[in-house]
Amino acid sequence: MKKFRKTFIRPIFAAFFLIFPSFYSFSELVSSSVYGYSIDFPEMSEISDMTEDESSILFTHKLLPVQTAIKVWPQENFQNSTQALYKTLEKLSATGEISTAKWRNRECAVSQITISEKTLGTKMCGWGTSIPLPDKKSFLTVISFAPEDKAYNCEQFILSILDSIMVDRGSFKESGLITAFAFPKAGQKNITLTIAGKKINTVLDKDDSEANQFVVDREFSVFKLFVNQNCWKEAWQRFYRIIAKDGMGRTKRAAFDISNALAEDCKKESPDFPEAALAQKLLTWTQNFNYERKSSSSDRADFTNIPATLEGAGSDCDSRSMLLMLLYKNLGLDSIMFISTQYSHAMVGINLPGKQGQTYSLDGKEYLFGETTAKNLTFGMIAKDMQDRKNWIPVELYE
Repeated sequence: MKKFRKTFIRPIFAAFFLIFPSFYSFSELVSSSVYGYSIDFPEMSEISDMTEDESSILFTHKLLPVQTAIKVWPQENFQNSTQALYKTLEKLSATGEISTAKWRNRECAVSQITISEKTLGTKMCGWGTSIPLPDKKSFLTVISFAPEDKAYNCEQFILSILDSIMVDRGSFKESGLITAFAFPKAGQKNITLTIAGKKINTVLDKDDSEANQFVVDREFSVFKLFVNQNCWKEAWQRFYRIIAKDGMGRTKRAAFDISNALAEDCKKESPDFPEAALAQKLLTWTQNFNYERKSSSSDRADFTNIPATLEGAGSDCDSRSMLLMLLYKNLGLDSIMFISTQYSHAMVGINLPGKQGQTYSLDGKEYLFGETTAKNLTFGMIAKDMQDRKNWIPVELYE
């Protein structure tokens, strides 16, 4: 660790939270108001060292031998992200073939890396990224790595960190850089949905389902690390949150097309609150999906990816609840989802002021429960044996 600090980060001798009020965290989402980026770290991550200007930060993890180094470079030092990443690797005596990827309309850099043993005393392997920060005139470079003999088993964890980097408001609601790099746009495919008796044409990207499944599988491998830890609940929330983040952008066009197709009928049905009518039509639609458990193995997530669920693949309660949450959010409706270990169930929640029924209180708002696997139920209806609110865990997207 000392060698790393001499190479990359100056030692810190005072309490982090006293010196750096501009760098804040909520759960494991860490954000810098100085540079305007956020990273949704897996649970049990912690800051090991940081410079006073926040341009260099080192994170470590309590369970895994993974280190994550953040370096913000002034834009005038480099012409592009590739140069910024190359310089970062050079300072660490690291090597790696750097590729470019288009993300958030910016040219970013991605590389699988190897760090020489002379830097840290042992050979390290991992991944690195570099991203231009909007309006900050700087490049955000993040590298995450583990000892060579542990790197393979830590790779999904490392990629999860890098894929959770967010640099502007839009990046909180779409796939991360790593997924965008692994699954560039492949072209549109047409799909037809049948909702409330209407045929609705919309589109997905040809690789949307495979890309979201990539995120599901990766995040499940990360979540499994925490099932016996005290922070299992927060890790479970993050599992769903990262999948939802990726799925938000993939369902945006479908939400728009659904709204356009049903708007007139919803206005006639509920002139004063057509949004509530639309929300119910979508809830009823998912209640008629084919029920299917994705996996009974503890090695794979029992979760149908979001684009596949949209297309009508067999699904369970959590896939349907997340799909609805994302469609509602894309339509500007305040929604969340609920998960429960006690009930082995998931439900969607929506804030529809003035509507009556069973609700969950969160941050001063009331979210009506929505059951996606039992037919002909309206919002606010919930089984009597599932009404204990303390047994429900809310899953929210970033605001």
